[in-house]
This record gives sequence, structure tokens and C-alpha cells, in this order.
Amino acid sequence: MIQYYNTEAEYAAAQKSSFESQISLVGADNNIHYDGVNVVVGLKSAKTGDACVLDGNGAMHFIARGTFSSTSFFSNYIYVGPVLVGVDHPDFRGTVVLGYKNNANRIMSYIYSFRLTGYTLDGTDRTGKLKVNKSSSWATYDEYTINYNAESIESMVSQLNAFFQDTTNQVFQDQDWVAQGVDTDGDDIADAIDLVFHLVDYRQCSDSGAAGFSLSANLFPGIKASTAMLRKNGRRAGEGTIFNWDRAIAYFKADISSATYNPTSNVTTTVLSYPICKPAYLGQSSYRMDGSTQLDYCSYLRSVYGEGEEGWLKFMETFLPVMPTAYGVIGDKNQYGDGKKNTYLMANRVFVGQDGLSHAVSPAADYCAAITLPHALLASGCWHMPDAETLAQIFRTIKYNTTNNRNADPINATQYAAGGDAISNGAYAWCASRYYAYYFWCFYGGNGYANYNYVGNGNLVLPVVLLKVNES
Repeated sequence: MIQYYNTEAEYAAAQKSSFESQISLVGADNNIHYDGVNVVVGLKSAKTGDACVLDGNGAMHFIARGTFSSTSFFSNYIYVGPVLVGVDHPDFRGTVVLGYKNNANRIMSYIYSFRLTGYTLDGTDRTGKLKVNKSSSWATYDEYTINYNAESIESMVSQLNAFFQDTTNQVFQDQDWVAQGVDTDGDDIADAIDLVFHLVDYRQCSDSGAAGFSLSANLFPGIKASTAMLRKNGRRAGEGTIFNWDRAIAYFKADISSATYNPTSNVTTTVLSYPICKPAYLGQSSYRMDGSTQLDYCSYLRSVYGEGEEGWLKFMETFLPVMPTAYGVIGDKNQYGDGKKNTYLMANRVFVGQDGLSHAVSPAADYCAAITLPHALLASGCWHMPDAETLAQIFRTIKYNTTNNRNADPINATQYAAGGDAISNGAYAWCASRYYAYYFWCFYGGNGYANYNYVGNGNLVLPVVLLKVNES
């Protein structure tokens, strides 16, 4: 049913049906309200927080946020998940981002990989050395000499694996080192060697070769890394870009002792790597005292952005990301890959250890790749991790749990009503954009900004599907 009202006041005063779905059009404000239960809207009208469902025939529907009710829905429906970025979203540019009802904590990579070079395949006795971090202390790189005599990649791989499995070299068994022949030119003949092992600590990534062997990082070689992320203050690299305003303001309002967020000398430039906590900005930090006198290092900033909390908020706004942009991991998808491309460069791969057991190379990517629903746009191969741009868009509107209420924002309200998992702005969440050889970008829920995290750590995985509105 469609009802027409002249003004918002007229709409508010009208009695609404408790059992019938209704769309109300308000002429004076050119506004639309959805009343009742399970109001169906099209993809072109899907707003942030709307619920996506499949009916018994596998057709996709979007239920207006605030109207979803499982008790009055058709019995054979499937709840897919919430709209994370809808047509009403501040960053909407023709693509609706659909989330999955469940999320999970997963590591980005079970393994690390080095490309081995420097060896000589001439059938004579030779040696090479590896400097490997010992898991007993994670502080000592011991040197191991490998003797070999090989004329082919296959023979070299075999001799390396024999060394790694020798019980006198326990560190290589503890870390499950395996040598693998690699075909780099597509002729099905191995022409390079990778050394792959179970990644337990980031310091393993600093292992090296010596005296005949060289190691270079070779994990997920198809995904290019970049620290570039443009924010409004002109900073073009590194962590510190605010993805969630509510979390950042809540964190940086406090008096923080760290010099990273509380300067220890006069600030003379407006371009900064990290936000500054409010007390420091105001020159009132209890951590910056000279006897009984408070030290004020931020007067320059106040001369630029203004005094008081209003000035501090203007300063904080300069740490918001620039979107859209063609620069860095947020914008340059041709160089750094989008979420789907990068996810499937990692997904569905296995590492076979010394004991013959198989392990998922990327549990985070595999979590997304395993999702399949009875619809062509939601089947296996469609779900993926968000890239940096999409992750920023998702967390821009999340207010739970800075506001400790599952109904604090439309996305969590829908998840709560439909039985899905909460998405907290205090979470640490992966994206499929790479920062460095063994780091990926992530949302850092501790203080609300984009950061990098070591691939062996477990972070939240939020599977998404991107739906082009003009192709619906």
C-alpha cells in the first residue's frame, strides 16, 4: 500500500497499520518512509541496513531496514545478510555492498614463502647457508650450512627437503619447512624454487640466505603491496587514516600518554601521521607537565583549526580518507587489486607439510570462498574480502559498540533482528589490500583508524558481494 502525505507532521500523526506493509510518500520533504513488516524494496532502492533474503524459488529480495520480521515472513526464506553500503550511504557510487550474515576470525596466511636464488646446478659439490629464526626464543637467527650436488631443479628440491627432514635440524621440522619446484613461465616445468613453512611469528619473515643462497619474500606474489593511503591532511602513506569516526573520537578524547598521540615538542606543521588526543591539542595534558606547569605543544594547531573541542574536531576531520581517489590502495585497483581479485589469488590453495597433511594457505580467503547460496550472484566464487576502500565504507557507518546497543546503527540492527553476527567498531578487521610483504591493511578497532597487521594474526573477516545497481 502506498500512502501520500503533504508534510512530515501529517505523516507522524497518521495511524499506521500493524499488519500491512506500507510505503509513505511525503510531498513537502520529498521523503519516503517504510512502515509495517517485511517491506520489499528493489536493489535500486536498497539502503544501508536493509536485509537481503532469498525466497523459496531463489529470488533475491531486499527488506527495508526496520521492517524485517522473521515471524511473519514466508517460511522457506534464507537470510543472506545486511546491506553494508546502500544507495543512501555517503560513499555510494553505483555499487551496493552486500554483507554476509556471519563473520569469523581468521588468519590471513598459514604459511610464509621465500624464493631461493644463488644456488648453482652444475653437478659439483656446493654449499649454501640459511639464517633461520629459532622458535624457542624468536630472537636468534642460527646459521645452517646445506651441502648439495645437483644438476636440476628437481634434484635440488629433493636434497633440500632431505635436509629439512633430517632430525638433526629440528628447527626445520618445528616450522615445517618444505622446498617446492615452481613453474614461472607456464611450460609445466619447474624453473624456480620456493621455500615454504608454517608461519608462527613475524620474525620468521626476516630469515635470510648467506654464502651461496639468497632469499626474497614470495608470499602471494600476485598481490602488490603499498603503504599509500591518502587522507585529507595531505598525508599519503602509512597507518592513521580514520575509518570509524565514533571509535576514533571516543579513543582520542582521553588523555593518552604515548608520544605518538601526545607530542613531546612543539608542533609546527599541519600534516601529521597520527591524530592527537584532545587534552594534548588543548594544551591540557596531564602527561606534559614541567613541575606544576602544563606544557602546551599544540598552539600552532589551534591557530590553524581553532580553539576548544570545535577546533580539535576540525583537526580530526583531516585524518578522514579521501574518497573517491585514484591514488593508493583505496583508489588504484589496477595496481593493487580489488577485494575479489586479491581474495581469489589466496583462496583454495593448500600447503602440504613434511608429514603429508594439508593446510589451507589462507583461512581468511577460504572462509569467503566457501560461502555459496542458491543465486547466481551469491554462489561460490562471488563472496570475497573487502578491499581498503570498501572496508572504509563499511566502518564509516558502524556505531556499535562505541554505543553499546545492537540497534545503534542500521547494519547491526538488521543483523540483530535477523539473527546475524554483530559488526563492532571495536573489532580488528581484515581487508584484501596488502601493506607490505607480511602485512595486510586492516581496520584497527582500538582507535578507529586504518592500520597494518601481520598475516599470521587472526582478525575479523567480513565477506561481501558487490552489486552494480545499473546492471540489476
